[in-house]
Amino acid sequence: MKKSQIIVFLIAVFCFSTTIAQTEVKVTSLGDDSSTGTLRWAINLANKDSDVKEIKFQPGLRGTLVLSSDLPQINSDLIIVGPGSEDVVISGNGQFLMFTVNQGFSLDISGFTLTDSADSYNNGTIFAASGSTITASEIVVTGVANQTAFWSKGDHSTIAISNSVFKNNSATLFRSYWGSTPSFTSDNENDYTNKIIITESKFSYNRGLIFSTEHFVKIDKCTFNGNYDQIASFKGVNRYQVLNSTFVNNTGHLLFTFSSKIGDTPSWGMDTLGANNTLFDGNLFQGNTGTILNTGGGFKHDSKTTITNNTFVNNGNKWYGNPIVESGNQQNNFITPVRPSENDGTVFLSLNKSLLIEAGEELH
Repeated sequence: MKKSQIIVFLIAVFCFSTTIAQTEVKVTSLGDDSSTGTLRWAINLANKDSDVKEIKFQPGLRGTLVLSSDLPQINSDLIIVGPGSEDVVISGNGQFLMFTVNQGFSLDISGFTLTDSADSYNNGTIFAASGSTITASEIVVTGVANQTAFWSKGDHSTIAISNSVFKNNSATLFRSYWGSTPSFTSDNENDYTNKIIITESKFSYNRGLIFSTEHFVKIDKCTFNGNYDQIASFKGVNRYQVLNSTFVNNTGHLLFTFSSKIGDTPSWGMDTLGANNTLFDGNLFQGNTGTILNTGGGFKHDSKTTITNNTFVNNGNKWYGNPIVESGNQQNNFITPVRPSENDGTVFLSLNKSLLIEAGEELH
């Protein structure tokens, strides 16, 4: 190989290596002064350089990142990988916004504890999606006292959270606008471009309404334990699904309510919605002191509510209303007959525990 060819080859290799290095930047400091190595610096760099696709926190970095101002709004498709929720906490210091993703972009984030978010009712103080998509996993959300931690605002906005924990919060966590409502209800989730989807996550000891939403919402394979107030107020004519989840020892007067204007105008009559528009399927409700579900307070809403294959044990009340489909539900853990002893006052009961009690759990 000629000397000139070797030089060109080395330059090409160097340029290629530089390009690879620029696709990922590393956070090495929990400071918040925009200096090199901080999260603020990394987001600004990603916004300026379209080659930067991923921000990773240095392994072993531990502590709390206390924001000194709103984080920069995200104007690129970005992945942010934390070292683990037990290692790094991001605090809004009660004043500052965290992750705002602007229209047309996406954020994939994991591995943090998020706390003490800003006091800003009309903004998502932890996640704000506005014509954008935010996907999160393995996060812990705790100590949120101000409203609207997660805000899905406007058309084509999606927030999807999985394998996460929401505990000891005292404010409404999720809000959304109605945007992009289909003309007719679809059984295909992909037909909805405005979605909040929560899967395989745990909600414990929260105070305040957790969901106040008008978007399509799906709650699947989640656990709600010991929450003190209402879990969800679902509004509008989008579809709502509560599936394969466990609700134990929650003490709200009502856990779920529904309201919409179906039937009020020609464009949003009852015929626009399928019979299972409001779907509760495969859930366990045990030891909740209030009413599980208010279907909407009238035949218009009842005719769109399906309650199937759920187990109800020792709750205050199952539901108000007359859902159009009610089948496969197990009402409690007792099965007849009840037989008194012929010799003394003992009463013999047969119990069906197969769906309710696991080892180490207590029947309430």
